[in-house]
Amino acid sequence: MRLKLLTAILLFVPGMLFSQTTSVADWFKHPSLAAAAQFIQGYNFQEQKFTPRPLAMLKTSFGDSKKGISADFILDVATGRFLTVAGQWQPVPQIGVRVGLQKMLFLYDNTFAPYMYGMMGYSQATSFLAGYSSDLTHINSRSRDVGISLNGAFWSQEGGYYTLSYAVGVFNGNGNNFVDNNRAKDIHARLVFQPLRQLKISLGAMNGYYIVPEGESRPNGGHHHSDEDLSCRQRVSAGVWYQSRTLFARAENIYGITDGMHSNGFMAIVGGNVAPRLQLAARVDNFKLDLADPLSASTKLDICFTHHLTNDGTLYYAIQYGHTFYSDPARPGTDLIQVCLNIAFLRNL
Repeated sequence: MRLKLLTAILLFVPGMLFSQTTSVADWFKHPSLAAAAQFIQGYNFQEQKFTPRPLAMLKTSFGDSKKGISADFILDVATGRFLTVAGQWQPVPQIGVRVGLQKMLFLYDNTFAPYMYGMMGYSQATSFLAGYSSDLTHINSRSRDVGISLNGAFWSQEGGYYTLSYAVGVFNGNGNNFVDNNRAKDIHARLVFQPLRQLKISLGAMNGYYIVPEGESRPNGGHHHSDEDLSCRQRVSAGVWYQSRTLFARAENIYGITDGMHSNGFMAIVGGNVAPRLQLAARVDNFKLDLADPLSASTKLDICFTHHLTNDGTLYYAIQYGHTFYSDPARPGTDLIQVCLNIAFLRNL
């Protein structure tokens, strides 16, 4: 019954959005096309192993995301899977409706790509608790889910920002799959307070359920039994974000419960422009996989140098070095160096 109700909502809302336009042509105003390709080559000194990591995405957008109706489509070219298929209706700044495959809402770090704060890759906490390849649920959805969300902002300020913004949504909890696979739904919420143009404070939470994929084990050691055998996952996040023309500093803490196992991660980044087109950033990244096990913690120290070859940031290369410390004395530390070349373009059609 719940699945039928959600399906009805997903079918009704786009129809409602279309009915608000004066013509079909309005929906296709301001089309744009963007493409980005990243070539990342990593080398692990302990394993003496090279690890290539190519990434390529294609994005097309229609409409104005700040007013009226808009739509976004993002395709992961390497896997052939869509990362975003979503429509947005924003009649007023205070309330908007977004429907489809979209990013998870509970984590503010998720609204940025790592390169936007001078790093290659997200923090350990984001990787383990927000739906990426290391996620404890074994669901690698690139932090996406299918659902419907409300979003908006209040108290417009000079400088083009709002003092308070929010997002809340209901999702399938099955990653980037339009087919729901369980009877439960995930609830996400995020609140961002911006007292100054340069400063933001974020709070987020998520409560939901998931099915352990076939062949995978639960964090507590159990295994998948049936499609009705649901595991609980809960997430809470809090962050502080500072950004000026030349400096930035960001910190976020993520606490998670995955099938009864408690985890916590904290990351802090500081960086800035050391010269025109040259950026330097450093990150401290701590993650405690199981708070009941003192030997399950790891701490990464990363430093990244980025050289933008164009003023618009569409072409740049970056070099990042990172060392990981483990609380388990039997586990030696690891050293990883990565080199990245990024090529992108954006064209209004």
